[in-house]
Amino acid sequence: MRAYLVEYESQLSSVVADERFSQRVDYRSGTRTLRSVTRRLESEVGFIRLPGGAEWLGFRDVRKVDSRVVKTKGMTVGEVLASGKDIGTQARTIALASSHHHLGLARTVNVPTAPLDVIHPRHLAAMQFAFDELDTIRGKQMIVLSFLETGRPTLVREPPDGKNLVSSGHVWVDAGTGVVWRVDWMYQHERRLPDAGAPPRLRVDFEPNAELGIMVPTVMTEVFAVPSSASRGEGRATYSNFKRFGTTARIVPQ
Repeated sequence: MRAYLVEYESQLSSVVADERFSQRVDYRSGTRTLRSVTRRLESEVGFIRLPGGAEWLGFRDVRKVDSRVVKTKGMTVGEVLASGKDIGTQARTIALASSHHHLGLARTVNVPTAPLDVIHPRHLAAMQFAFDELDTIRGKQMIVLSFLETGRPTLVREPPDGKNLVSSGHVWVDAGTGVVWRVDWMYQHERRLPDAGAPPRLRVDFEPNAELGIMVPTVMTEVFAVPSSASRGEGRATYSNFKRFGTTARIVPQ
């Protein structure tokens, strides 16, 4: 699995896809739902590899919100990847601007590569893995591994004070090849309050893409934080129209 993730990180670099992301927040009083709010985002997502083990960066450029075009003067994801400018800076600028279109709290970690980065070999010292069970996906036998972050400070921290958010979850790995087909990742405070609600969570499923010759994310589901702990936010994203952009751009670690 570790060897696969190192290779896959370079294979997915400079790939762009279309994303359709439906989000919903149920505002509750006890067990009763008072009202619900929905939102649909249509975006381009891109994946880049920064040098020096700095970061595996996925970023989203929201183009439409509930079918209304988002006015922007910046470059598209494809233009960023194909440009001669600093990709890292441009990608982070796009991701930050798009994060405010989400329901719930603004966030940039809800991209398909985020769970893969958590279990990447560069974070080996911070993670504890254990065999959990056997499972099957599309007739292939999978080894399901559990993982728990034991290193401090944690990889994900809560702004603005930087409190540790501990990662944990499961990863479905092809028993014969080490290929990752699914990751279920959540991150939460070290000391959770009884009324804290469900912790933020991402589950990403991958499938082979014949045109690119690699695995690609197909579905991502999310549980996300909302200001009211009694409420719950959920989302589901699907991915299509994968394509690769060549680049001679200068990529600078931040």
